[in-house]
Amino acid sequence: MFKIILADDEPVIIRGLKKLIAWDKLDAQVIADACDGEELLGKVRKLQPDIIISDVAMPKMTGLDVIEEIRKNHWNVKVIFLSGYQEFDYVKTALSREAVDYLLKPVGKEELEHAITRAEQMLRADHPMEYWQAEKNDVEQVFKKINSEYESRNLYQHFQEIGIEIQGKVFAGISLMLPPSFAARLEDQNMFELMRFTIFQKIHEHLKQNKNGFVIKRDTDIDNLILLGDDEGSIEEEISWIRRWIREQYHVGLVVGIGRTAKQISELKYAYKTAKFSCQLYYFCEEEVIRYDQISREFHSSFDDYTACYGRMRQAVFHRSGEWKDCLKELMDIIENLHYGNRYAAENRCVAMLLDLLREIQEYTKPAEKDRKSYETFVSNIRQVNTYRELRIFIRKNLQWFIDEILSQENVKEKDVIRQVKYYIREHYAEDIRLGKIADMVYMNPYYFSSFFKKETGQNFKNYLIEVRMKAAGKLLMESDVTSYHLASAVGYKDVKSFVEKFREYYGDTPTEYKKNRKENGVF
Repeated sequence: MFKIILADDEPVIIRGLKKLIAWDKLDAQVIADACDGEELLGKVRKLQPDIIISDVAMPKMTGLDVIEEIRKNHWNVKVIFLSGYQEFDYVKTALSREAVDYLLKPVGKEELEHAITRAEQMLRADHPMEYWQAEKNDVEQVFKKINSEYESRNLYQHFQEIGIEIQGKVFAGISLMLPPSFAARLEDQNMFELMRFTIFQKIHEHLKQNKNGFVIKRDTDIDNLILLGDDEGSIEEEISWIRRWIREQYHVGLVVGIGRTAKQISELKYAYKTAKFSCQLYYFCEEEVIRYDQISREFHSSFDDYTACYGRMRQAVFHRSGEWKDCLKELMDIIENLHYGNRYAAENRCVAMLLDLLREIQEYTKPAEKDRKSYETFVSNIRQVNTYRELRIFIRKNLQWFIDEILSQENVKEKDVIRQVKYYIREHYAEDIRLGKIADMVYMNPYYFSSFFKKETGQNFKNYLIEVRMKAAGKLLMESDVTSYHLASAVGYKDVKSFVEKFREYYGDTPTEYKKNRKENGVF
C-alpha cells in the first residue's frame, strides 16, 4: 500500500482531501499531514512516504523548496502540487523538478485520483517488485480494492462460478467501449443503452464459455475485463476475434483499451487501470485500439504559452479581428498538449478560458440577459461533447455566434472610443494614467472627455480607473505573497499609504485582512 503525506497551511484543505478520496481503493494510506514546508520535509525524512500531495505556497519552505530537497537527496518520492491560483512560474519550476502534476484548487475527485494513479504507476515503473510483493496473492482482494463491497462480492462470485484456471496464465487488462458515433447513428438513447448491454453481455457469455476472461469492474460507459492466455500472442488473437465478431453481428467497431500484461494476481489492479486509462484516451485520439505500451506523447507546451495565446485571442475578439479563429485553434492545441490523457482537466481548462473571456467582455459591453445565459449554457454543455475534435468545433461555432450576435451589434455595444479607452486602461493600469493623457489619445478636450465618459458609462473616469486597479490588486494579492509596497507599485500607485486607503475603501479591509478573511472562508 502506498504511503501518502498531505501538506497545506490551511487545515480545512487537509480535512477536505482526507474525505474527498477513498484512499484504500487507490492502494493508498494517508500516514501524516503537515502545515508548513519545514514540517513536511521533516516528516518526509522520518516516514519515507511514496507520494506527497502538497500546496505550493506554504510558510517557512515552499513546496518547490521541498521537492528540490527531495531531488538532491535522491529520495524516490512522487510529488503532486495543489494551488489556489495559476502561478505560471511555479508550474514551470514544478514540472522541471519532475512533479507528477500541478492541480488547481478546488481540485476535483476524479482529477486528483488520476494524478495519484499516475504517481503510483511511476513508482511501480521505478521499483516494480517492491510494491507488488507486499500485496496478497488473492483474487478476492483485487476485486475489493477496485469495487464497492456489494459490487466486489457480486463480481467475485461470478468469477468463482466460471471456474477459471489461473495457474501459469498471462493476464491482460482490457477495457471496452462503444464509440460515441454509434449512439449518434441510433438517434435513440434507450436503444443505445440496450445495444450496449446486449453486446457486453454477449462478450461475457463468450468468455464464460471459453473460461478465458472475466469482468473486473463495470463502469457506466466502459466494460473492464481481464483476459487470460498462455502468452501475450494468444490474448491479442482473442481481442481481434472479439472485435471481428461484434462488427459482423452488430456493425459497430468496439473501442478497446489494452493495458499492461501481468503474471501475478497482485498485478491485476494495475492491468485494469492501465486498460481503462488507454480506453479513455479515445476522447483525444479517436483510435479504436489503444495499447498502453504504445502510448507516446511529447509535451512541448507550457502554461506561459497558454497565457500568451489567450491574451492574443482576447485582444483579437475585442477588436473584432478575424485572427481570433487562428488564436483559438492554437489555444486548443496548447490545451490538448498540456492535458492529453486527462479529459477532465482539458474540459476544465476550456470552461475556465471561456468564462474568463465572458467576464472580460462584460467589462466592455453589456450583453442582454438572454444572450449571457445562452453563452453560459454553451459553456456548461462542454462536458456533453464526445471527443476533443468535436469540442474544438463546438467551441468555435458557439464563440462565432457570440461574437457575431453580441460584439457586432450596434444596439448593444458601447461606442468604439469608450471600448478603446477601457481596453487601454485594463492593459496599462500599472502605468501613470491621467485623464489628460487618455483624452489626448482619443483626440478630445480633457473636460469634454470627462463628461463624455460619464455620460456613456454612468461612471466617472477616476472611479473606473480605481475599480480596475483594485480588482487587479485583489487578484494579485490572492495569487502571491507580494508585500503591500510591491502590490501598490504593481497596480500603478507610488504611495503605499494612499493605495492601502483606496483598497480599504473599495473592499472594506486592508490587503492583509482581505487575504486572511478570504482564505478562512475558502475563497481563492
